[in-house]
Amino acid sequence: MPLIDMKDMLRHAYENGYAVGAFDLTEMDFLPAVLTAAESARAPVILNMIEPWFESPTFAWFMAAVEAAAARASVPVAVCFDRGTDAKSAMRGVRLGANGVVASALRESLLRHIDRTRATVDAAHACGVPVEGELAYVADGDALEGGAFCAVQPTTVAEARSFVERTNVDFLAVPAKMARGPGKSRLDWRRLKEINAALRIPLVVRDGFDLGDEQCRRLIMQGVAKIHCSAALDDMAGERLRANVRRDRNAPYGALKEGVNEVIAARLEPRMRAWGSAGRAAEVLGRCGLWNNIMHVVVFNAPRLDTQALRALMAEGQRALSGIAGVRIVQVGSVVDADGRYRHCILARLVSAAAAEALCRHPAYIAYMERRLAPVASDRIAGDYRVADHIPGMAPLALLALAPGVAPAEGRGSAIC
Repeated sequence: MPLIDMKDMLRHAYENGYAVGAFDLTEMDFLPAVLTAAESARAPVILNMIEPWFESPTFAWFMAAVEAAAARASVPVAVCFDRGTDAKSAMRGVRLGANGVVASALRESLLRHIDRTRATVDAAHACGVPVEGELAYVADGDALEGGAFCAVQPTTVAEARSFVERTNVDFLAVPAKMARGPGKSRLDWRRLKEINAALRIPLVVRDGFDLGDEQCRRLIMQGVAKIHCSAALDDMAGERLRANVRRDRNAPYGALKEGVNEVIAARLEPRMRAWGSAGRAAEVLGRCGLWNNIMHVVVFNAPRLDTQALRALMAEGQRALSGIAGVRIVQVGSVVDADGRYRHCILARLVSAAAAEALCRHPAYIAYMERRLAPVASDRIAGDYRVADHIPGMAPLALLALAPGVAPAEGRGSAIC
């Protein structure tokens, strides 16, 4: 099943009275467990990738595995890049395969947070990627921060409305538990109801895995469409690993991990049912937009250029297009068959149709196509092709479908997008 537009997914949940679970994948082992639970419950699901893992040399591999698994899942899946600190880091996550972004709240002034969030929104929206924003929202009293209690004022409805209007975020995160002091917490239902009535956008509860079923139902009634679970998977895995160690402390690595995925899947499925997302897979697929990458294809001839000049021209194209937001990878090449009509190509894989539209308007693209390629290209065809979702027995990128409304045409000295 293909990836699903995350904005459509959460809007559907918001309008139909249920919430989608979003789970932090801090370990590769958690990926099959989460998808097993979602497929068993026939529930849509969001896979969360965390920014701090960026520094790991294996992060790109992990993202590729997550994207491939999501495309092959039998339920609707979205991939979210979580805790992006700025627009640059958020777009790195999008380039690696995320189709949703969280612009996290940092310890900074509200005005600076608004500016940073708006910059992230502008960059992401240009690629068709939705953004979740965060605001501090606690009840009157003390809030635990860094191990000490300090006074924090609750976010007002007016502040929430102003934040959404000024940043244009698609979703807003509000905490489920309103801290009042050591060992005490409550849910501020009235304030949540007022925020929902004022904003009318999907709301998000973070770290809501352990909330009771009745609390979850009330949260959903007040506009919560996404329940984020951060440490829950780590806790479940740790509990199972410790049990395996107690059983046999000399067991090999594989034996120590025995049962971890099964335990996680078994505990996630009932939560999905409590959140009302179970059994919604077919409905979401039928009513929400698919998330497909677009391949921008340019084929051309350059008979006046020698091999060295041609290589320099194509390398310049790679550099120019690779720096444009929404472009995932740029490849260049020449035909193997000497009799081929169009001898050279530039292939730019983009995150979405919106990114493909923006590409053709970007100054760097126009400059390269019109000033560098057009004067030396005797023939040129360009077109946008939708990358088809996985078909059993075929690689995901093996099949391309022409994007609606795009008709390849020949032209000399003009870019056709």
